[in-house]
Amino acid sequence: MLPAMSKVIAYGTEKQAYFNLFMESCHRFGIEPVILGWGDTWVGTSQKLYAICDYIKDLPDDEIVLSVDPFDVIFLSGLDEVEAKFRQTGASFLCGALKLQFFNAFVYDHEFNRTPWPTPSTPTGYNYLNAGTWISTAGYAYRLLKDLIDTGQFVFNDIDQEIFTALYIWDSDRVDIDWKCQVFYNLLFSDFLTRRPDLTDLQYRDGRIRNRATGSIPPVLHASGNVIMKEIALSLGYEPGLTIPEKDMKNYMKKAVFHLGKILKYSITNKSRLAGSGQVEQAQIMNQPGEIV
Repeated sequence: MLPAMSKVIAYGTEKQAYFNLFMESCHRFGIEPVILGWGDTWVGTSQKLYAICDYIKDLPDDEIVLSVDPFDVIFLSGLDEVEAKFRQTGASFLCGALKLQFFNAFVYDHEFNRTPWPTPSTPTGYNYLNAGTWISTAGYAYRLLKDLIDTGQFVFNDIDQEIFTALYIWDSDRVDIDWKCQVFYNLLFSDFLTRRPDLTDLQYRDGRIRNRATGSIPPVLHASGNVIMKEIALSLGYEPGLTIPEKDMKNYMKKAVFHLGKILKYSITNKSRLAGSGQVEQAQIMNQPGEIV
């Protein structure tokens, strides 16, 4: 019996940003993504995980599932390479990782790390989990997501990056990050205003991208945070028309307001907590989930 082919799952409610570029990269490497949520009303990133959990429940346990953001991801190879590199990591559930400079790291820790512990350091500096890309087997991913939903640790308006960050900090054997960038190359903008991508570690080589810091040649690129992808796309040989994002400023302003609101909310909540007992119980942040086998 032939092994099940990997599934690429992308959640999106409407066409925006670099969706056409994403689809063209899929076409280039013979990938047919499963698009979930099209036409639905956008509530938040958690609805993506509910939809994925429902979709993968009937897939073979050992089938590889790859969840990506269809608005800022480019495939750099076919799925055979993606699957092989994932299996080499030995991880059960692997999320993309970001290298962040001081300001962005400060924002990340205040927005997404709800645990009492600091974000762990890694040898490459790619320390920060990015939930926009992750890969696992269908069986493991389903049991993980179903456990979070059934035990009330994850509700419909929660943010997936907060949940996965907490899981990673508590137990990286259950949820890990790709700090060697073997599967995912996640990058952010170098400055907030122009949203030019931070290309410090990026090197173009024969139509692929190499990470100078890790020496890896990852098969998936994720330019998160509404990064302007024009230079990257042109350097990889895509047509200029695909480098123009749809609804760009609208999406950028919505995200900027959203993130600013979360940081302000955290600051107010944190001050109130410190003015009170000063004690934070782990259960107040999230009940630590049980073992996933």
